[in-house]
Amino acid sequence: MLALQAGGEPVYEALRYERARVLDGQSWRLLSAHAVHLGWAHCLMNAGGLALCAALAAGTRSWRAWTAAIVALALGVGALLVVASPGATNYAGLSGVLYGLFIWVLAPRAWQGDRWAWIGLAVVVARLGWQLIPPHSDAQPSWIGGEVMVEAHLYGALCALLLCLLQAAWSRLRQARA
Repeated sequence: MLALQAGGEPVYEALRYERARVLDGQSWRLLSAHAVHLGWAHCLMNAGGLALCAALAAGTRSWRAWTAAIVALALGVGALLVVASPGATNYAGLSGVLYGLFIWVLAPRAWQGDRWAWIGLAVVVARLGWQLIPPHSDAQPSWIGGEVMVEAHLYGALCALLLCLLQAAWSRLRQARA
């Protein structure tokens, strides 16, 4: 993300989600949009969120699981932007995926009775709920250099919930066969 941010406006323009270009066949933007940002502040906020999420996971997931989750969440958020948010014409940033990653990391631990995971999960859900209720603050857009697309946060959370449920079902199926 940092290297792409250093590439400036040309990289941002080439990789951000643009609905019209996605519909014209540039489907890579469903994935690449999550790696480019509106500016350095936006990029650093998302990098910090990713670092915090990785610290919370504390080695509980392999790099392959992280990679698969990031790709699945990015594609899920991108696809939902296309299908469920036709008014969303441009998007960039990792925040939708980040909301999903926090849930992906915390939900399984919470389901196993980890009180701190429940608290963390409650904070993520409360923050999302707060963002969904208008009026929206003018502070964050001024920090990141553009509007916050709360729908992407919601889509990331929903995709993560589905991912967690699918992983739990797969795990139970494997245990039943053993």
